[in-house]
Amino acid sequence: MAAAIAISAHSQEPNDSIRTKELNEIVVTATREVTRIDGDGMLTTIQGTELQNIGTAKDALGYIPGVINNNGSIEVFGKGTPVFYINGRPMRNPLELDQLKSYQIKNVKVITNPGARYDSGTNAVIRITTVKNPGDGFSLDTRTVGGYRDDFYANEQVNMNYRVGGLDIFGTLHYDYSKTTGTTANIQDTWGRNHTSSVLEMKSRSRQQIYDGQIGFNYSTSSGHSFGAFYQGMGKPTRGSNQSGSTFYADESDSRSSVLATTRKDNYYQHLVDGYYSGKWGSWSADLSFDYLWRNAEDSQDVTELSGGTRNRYAFHDENTGRILAGELNLSRPVCKGALNIGASYSNTHRDDNFSNPQGLIDNNSTEIHEDNLGVYAETSQQFGRIMLQFGLRYEHIGNRYYGNGIRLADQSRSYNELLPSATLVIPFSKSMLQIGYSRKYARPLYAQLSSSVLYVNEYLYETGNPSLKSSYTDILSLNFKYKWLMVMAGYKHLKDRVISIAEQYESNPDVTLLRKINSPKGINNLELMVSIAPGFIGKYYYPVFMGGITSQFYDIEYRGATKRMNNPMGIIRFNNIIKLPGNYMIAANLSWRSKGDSENVTMNQSWQVDIAASRTFNSHWDLKLSLNDIFNTARTSAYTIYSASHRMHMEKSICKRSVELSIGYRFNVAKSKYKGKGTASDEIDRL
Repeated sequence: MAAAIAISAHSQEPNDSIRTKELNEIVVTATREVTRIDGDGMLTTIQGTELQNIGTAKDALGYIPGVINNNGSIEVFGKGTPVFYINGRPMRNPLELDQLKSYQIKNVKVITNPGARYDSGTNAVIRITTVKNPGDGFSLDTRTVGGYRDDFYANEQVNMNYRVGGLDIFGTLHYDYSKTTGTTANIQDTWGRNHTSSVLEMKSRSRQQIYDGQIGFNYSTSSGHSFGAFYQGMGKPTRGSNQSGSTFYADESDSRSSVLATTRKDNYYQHLVDGYYSGKWGSWSADLSFDYLWRNAEDSQDVTELSGGTRNRYAFHDENTGRILAGELNLSRPVCKGALNIGASYSNTHRDDNFSNPQGLIDNNSTEIHEDNLGVYAETSQQFGRIMLQFGLRYEHIGNRYYGNGIRLADQSRSYNELLPSATLVIPFSKSMLQIGYSRKYARPLYAQLSSSVLYVNEYLYETGNPSLKSSYTDILSLNFKYKWLMVMAGYKHLKDRVISIAEQYESNPDVTLLRKINSPKGINNLELMVSIAPGFIGKYYYPVFMGGITSQFYDIEYRGATKRMNNPMGIIRFNNIIKLPGNYMIAANLSWRSKGDSENVTMNQSWQVDIAASRTFNSHWDLKLSLNDIFNTARTSAYTIYSASHRMHMEKSICKRSVELSIGYRFNVAKSKYKGKGTASDEIDRL
């Protein structure tokens, strides 16, 4: 961004004759830093840059150093899926990134070394701060999207807001409709007393709808106190069917084939109530929040199998329900040349899983999990000259009670007591800035991974969790360096008891492969390096952002009686471009590429794609955007191979990503909600 300043001056002398001295016009041109290191993270400005016109929050995130937009799935390089905060409130629904527009965003902060105030399983944080638009009255922001990707898809968003004085009432409606078609090829090899192999080819179709609504209020007093609450409900019904053919080989000579037809019906419902209070009491600032979440998910399958002239029919039904009650209190105050933050959080979680198969192909079972999680933390940041130091300590106590078929299982019912330190040091020098961080994290298995329910995938592949899974631990060292428009991110991780997927023979039928979760018997060491180049505008019309990274692990596994090294590095390239044209037109062209490489005991195949979009803002009310995604259809196929002691499973999925999409937006008197609730238990909700 360039700023021009014109200065002129006149000089008068104290006699009757006035002589004018006019200074030549002075033009000062400077480039503003879009991204800078700010305390514990990297802060990127959106408001006032071309990123504010790029579309949705999800579109803007793809242009931020260290953040990857992978076909709508947002990740932080080397850290995986982050926890999102919008105006201090944890984001509960991923749809919010589509509902939030880029012009509503003030800045985005990416934290790659989360401190003590965040849950133990939080590997990265993205904090979004929106533009504060004062003013009373009614505002409306709508967007209609229609596209074609093998079939028609569409979504509609309506955001409404009414303000009067300190009262703010807001509501959101969202509907999404999509159809998906695809093919899957699955090759499984087992080496035991003999070599067996199964080959599956499947064609599938599914239809998904999303109904999402939210209503709430916020009230702010003149003395700086505010409180509010909202209710959000979501339904996600999915219907699908597939046709598949399987062939089973024994020692590459004996073979038998079967044909399966499957219909599937999934229903997912979620209800969330969130409330908060925020205010100041003397030198202390207080944030208090609570959440109550209830969800229900059902998965029903009807399978017709034709094998050897015999027709069999099976029905599988899996239902899980869960609820979370959580609260959190954070207090902060100035101390010395910085601030002190202390807080506590508590969550109570209950989840039930029930699986049934009337034909007895897979045993019926039910599991029940109760968990209490108490966390307290203290953290301080202090300024020593130009150097900033932040350090903290978090303590967590978890009590877990696990029930199988109504009976409490002592070996699976565990308690945890963990101390988790973290520290960040920021050192500026000359025109550069260096950030060094350390943290220790531990992650408990997802509730679905703890389930003992066996899911039927196809005739020769079942999938299950593992009630005996332990928590995994990660020690993280990170280094971020910035010089002008160059950003370098490096990191080292040591992972202990990492939860991985393995394939093994199913006990009741050795011809069937069981995909199961275990804790890795060996530690994993991981190195990451990323370079981001974002020079801002070149000339007046071209805005490029380049990101290149490589991640490499050091990990050995046992495979077919020998040691197999899973050390092939994986490279990532993102090259995003914005071209600004006269008449409020803008073109965005993006390239993404990932090389073949290893992650845990999985080898991922190469993938790449090119996207292009053209948009125009007509006035302060209307905008139009036409997008062509994956224009060469190269991202259609994704492939990976899982290696286990005596098994190898290769999977290729082909789902169309190429699409043409038209988006039309209309807004007036837009005023973003003042809701300041910070929520709680984000890590626990993700696990549920």
